[in-house]
Amino acid sequence: MANLIQLPHTGLQVPHDRYTLADFQQMEMSCGIAYNATVNEGKRCVGIIENQGNGGGTWFSPATAADRRAVHEFAAASRMGGEPLSEEEVLEHLITEHETALEVAKCTRRRASLLRGFDEDGEVIVSISIAAAPTRLARADAPFLPRLARDLKASAPNVSAWQFWTGDQWAPLNLPAISD
Repeated sequence: MANLIQLPHTGLQVPHDRYTLADFQQMEMSCGIAYNATVNEGKRCVGIIENQGNGGGTWFSPATAADRRAVHEFAAASRMGGEPLSEEEVLEHLITEHETALEVAKCTRRRASLLRGFDEDGEVIVSISIAAAPTRLARADAPFLPRLARDLKASAPNVSAWQFWTGDQWAPLNLPAISD
């Protein structure tokens, strides 16, 4: 298989990073979250990713037939943990990658940190922004960590592991043990 590029926030492995998302919009619906985003390659629109938020699938509406083939080939070559995914799963991971990058950028501007919590199956189940800078979270002796551990346990009791964005990668958040 050709060399794949691993995206930083989802771990999705893609054949190239020329596709970018823009004009991302979302709205909470009764059955889920509706969203759409424009897929660009450079300055050219390749198509639109859309989910209507009614429990249905995520779809790609191409600008041209050639774009349909190109995105289909992109999705077919993409992997997660070395395993192939459906085109819909690839599209959803691209949306998650974009949403997370927006949150990271917002935290960076505020000198805050983005945390993500995982369940026992290794799925991200919660993301939280906190006022502490990533450099402070990296210090095991930071005096605010016991309080943070208690607050995170209270707000997200089903999280089995936490990570924080360091500025260039996700790192484990080493919290002190707390009693229940």
